Amino acid sequence: MRIFRIVGLSALGCALALSALLSGFAASAADKYRVIYIAPQLNNSADIVIGRNWQEVAQNLGMEAVLKNAETDAKREADEWATAIALGYDAIVGGPVDSFAATINVQKANAAGIPVFMLGRTSAGGKVELIARADNISLGTIAAEELVARIIEQRGEASGKVLELHGPMDQVNARQRSEAIQAVLAKYPNIELIRKLQHWTPEEFFDITKSVASSNDLVGITMGSDVIPGIDAALDSIGQLKKIGDPDHIVLSGIDADPRILDLMGEGMWDVSALQDMVGYGTILAHYIKDYLDGKYKISSAGPIDNPGAPYHGIEARWSEDTEGWEIQTPSRPVDQSNYTDPTLWGNAIKRYQ
Repeated sequence: MRIFRIVGLSALGCALALSALLSGFAASAADKYRVIYIAPQLNNSADIVIGRNWQEVAQNLGMEAVLKNAETDAKREADEWATAIALGYDAIVGGPVDSFAATINVQKANAAGIPVFMLGRTSAGGKVELIARADNISLGTIAAEELVARIIEQRGEASGKVLELHGPMDQVNARQRSEAIQAVLAKYPNIELIRKLQHWTPEEFFDITKSVASSNDLVGITMGSDVIPGIDAALDSIGQLKKIGDPDHIVLSGIDADPRILDLMGEGMWDVSALQDMVGYGTILAHYIKDYLDGKYKISSAGPIDNPGAPYHGIEARWSEDTEGWEIQTPSRPVDQSNYTDPTLWGNAIKRYQ
């Protein structure tokens, strides 16, 4: 009997110790901020880097960071937002599939008292504490100016037909990039711009490029994003993918500087891309969210941000009337054969997530 009593007391002690340990883990987890990023998609290199980098940085800052995939479906995105609101996350980060439809999601989070942030893309309305993204006007401007410069270099003048593959105009990023491209090309009356809408699918990139290039003598192609494959394959299928320096080369200018595009630059097949810093603005936003939730820092005025030691220090803050909050934009620069191997480019840094 005494043996059984000792064993029983020992088992009871272990159970109490285990219970205390689990309670300690629960308390530790409860001390962490719970934040979630509902990504528009995670099926291309750009969105994978944005999402995984944000999550990694947020976790390194001590937050419980969850990553969800809307799979380019506004209905699924709304469901993910509804679930996040019901679970009472400390903050929600969005990257809307549809900027206008996302406004309802943001307003629901506002009503629940959950602060909202945006990464890469933004909603058309609702209250968003901070939007961190690239300067889309700068991206479009660089892509177009670099395109024109290379057309002049190759042909001696800025003339001929240029195909622009632009995204849906209900997406803020797509609209701003396209408007910037058009503004630059409008300065050259001898350039004829052929604009074609696509919805960020490889099939559309391939089919539209092949159709337009087959029936027009193109001197250049530019696009709202080069992370979607299809353009080089389409040109190759009709014998129009020529190396830089070939008199029949069609100048190719994109936005983002996707890893595949960097490889094409190395092969001499792709001219230039305006860099979108996928790593930079995810890092910036994760740090800002932590500072915001800690009550250590909030942007309160327009102009260069003064918070020494923070990765967003010195970046200019702008007020966004549409989302009643602040916006910071990371700078851009051209990527071409002169710097495509730079290890700091997100297209090269993606190897850590593969």
